[in-house]
Amino acid sequence: MAVTEKRRTTLLATSGILVALVAANTASWFLLRGARIDVTEERLYSLSPGVREIMKKLPEPVRLDFYWTREQGADNPQIRSYAQRVQEFLEEMTAASDGMIQLRIIDPEPFSETEDMAKSAGIAPRNLDATGRVLMLGLSVRSSTDKLESIPFLDPSQEPYLEYEIARRIVTVGRGKKSTVAYLSTLPEDKQFDPRNPQAQPGKNIMLAQLDQLYDLKRVSPADVQIPADAAALVIVQPRKLDERALRAIEAWTLSGKPTIVFADPWCESDPDARNLDVGSTSAGTTYDLGPLLAQWGVDIKKDMVLADRGSATRIGVRTQGGQLMELDYLPWLTLKKAALNAEDPLTERLAELHIKSAGAIMRRADAKTSLTPIIESTKDAQEIQSLKLGFFGEADRLVRDFKPIGAPQAIAVRIKGPVESAFPGADGTRARGEVNILLVSDADLLQDDTWVQADGQGGLRAIADNGPLVVGALEQATGDKLLSGLRSRGGYARPFDKVESIRKDAEMRYLTREQELQDQIKKGQMRINELQRERGGAGAGVDANGMLVLTDEQTKELTKIEQSSAQARKELREVQRSLRSDIERTGTMLMVLNVILWPLAVATLATGWISLRYRRQLSK
Repeated sequence: MAVTEKRRTTLLATSGILVALVAANTASWFLLRGARIDVTEERLYSLSPGVREIMKKLPEPVRLDFYWTREQGADNPQIRSYAQRVQEFLEEMTAASDGMIQLRIIDPEPFSETEDMAKSAGIAPRNLDATGRVLMLGLSVRSSTDKLESIPFLDPSQEPYLEYEIARRIVTVGRGKKSTVAYLSTLPEDKQFDPRNPQAQPGKNIMLAQLDQLYDLKRVSPADVQIPADAAALVIVQPRKLDERALRAIEAWTLSGKPTIVFADPWCESDPDARNLDVGSTSAGTTYDLGPLLAQWGVDIKKDMVLADRGSATRIGVRTQGGQLMELDYLPWLTLKKAALNAEDPLTERLAELHIKSAGAIMRRADAKTSLTPIIESTKDAQEIQSLKLGFFGEADRLVRDFKPIGAPQAIAVRIKGPVESAFPGADGTRARGEVNILLVSDADLLQDDTWVQADGQGGLRAIADNGPLVVGALEQATGDKLLSGLRSRGGYARPFDKVESIRKDAEMRYLTREQELQDQIKKGQMRINELQRERGGAGAGVDANGMLVLTDEQTKELTKIEQSSAQARKELREVQRSLRSDIERTGTMLMVLNVILWPLAVATLATGWISLRYRRQLSK
């Protein structure tokens, strides 16, 4: 009877809890509607402070038209869920704008007026299949003065850059007077034909096109450097062949304390002067030249050295010296993650990934009087290598084999501030002094399209790195208009297996070292065989049926031995090639089993045990 009463009490308590939960859920639906808690590590589902600041400071109302063909995309789970996330993000922006943003959700059904409206706004339809079905998923941003910016297609693969791309367009249509920026570059504005990438489309550089939209970009000729008096900042890209008058003009600007952004590359692969050389040569890069200015600023970038970083190297497909086709780390091309970016600097704290090509290491001079603050660094697994070792992929396997890390991070971008004395004396022999404010980056290739954007297969481009937000953010800070400087990438949704990556790098190093040893052994054997062939006709040699001289018995035995040794070396080389990824695959499988099976099983076992224990305790009462 007591047990029955306890069961009745338990049943009533459980029913009461369920009723309370339903009531609380119903109340929260009305009272807390729209409230969210973002517990992701990188705040993936929250507006950044930069976007909130933009929403507060909009000078005029802006209308967002979100075009999304629901019926056509309903049977594509990836597109459907992404469109929902975009809509929620736009709704959150609208709520934070205090009425300055109007959001319209438009379904452009086929052959309708809304479809025509979408096309006139620059929204690009995408073919879904061979039946002619098309999908529209885009955004138009229009100001009260009818200025229009569009995102033709919202690619799900571009979700990390969604916040930046939308906010940049809102700022573009809402901004009145643009800040003036002086731009001095020895690189062409239009993309040149590159024999290494014949599929690349001609046209204006994407980065430069964005800067033209956001700023009054005034070009400064390297042959006649005259910096506009109304410029708020000066950008210098790959300075080369500048005369003393040009260097004096640049120095006078920097000594005035005005913001300066310099991209000085010791091995600029995107310079047409390098591309005009023979493909595959070891001279496919040009170096910067700033005369004595770097030394006066208290830094140095070696012109004959580039930075190799095994910890951040980009994977490329190459043919090794042994003839094997494989993916390898190309050490001078860097994919820099958050760990490489200064988390305390407003410019880099919100970025997620940068792509760099053959940059230099920025060193502080012993006599420097300026202060240097690195904002982008390599990993400690880095080394300076001679630029002459680079060429058309620069024999990636040899770079890996010869790699010897320094053991300390190397600076790729630094802020330089403090007192500087002029490198050039005046007419009276005195030298001017001033406080400089310089952002120095040892790479100019990061500005080029092929470094940070890719074709999306539908005639458009998609960003694959935060190079664009880096440059725009630097200029926003330099010009004093910080609306876009607080923007960020929305972080990564995938988490790599760092342990597997480390094992892969170690396995490749062992493989390439052993491959070289075996190749050397085979070459030595072949050389000895050639020597024996040249020794035909020595003492004890005979003549074959055709009257040709043959090897002696000793030479024949040695030749047989060498051939057997070479055959064994080739066999071992094939075995090394087959087993290259065994450690990686085994570790990856182990981690997959651990994450997918063992951990859930352990949680289920603990939960079952706890429930069983509670049940036995109730029965014993």
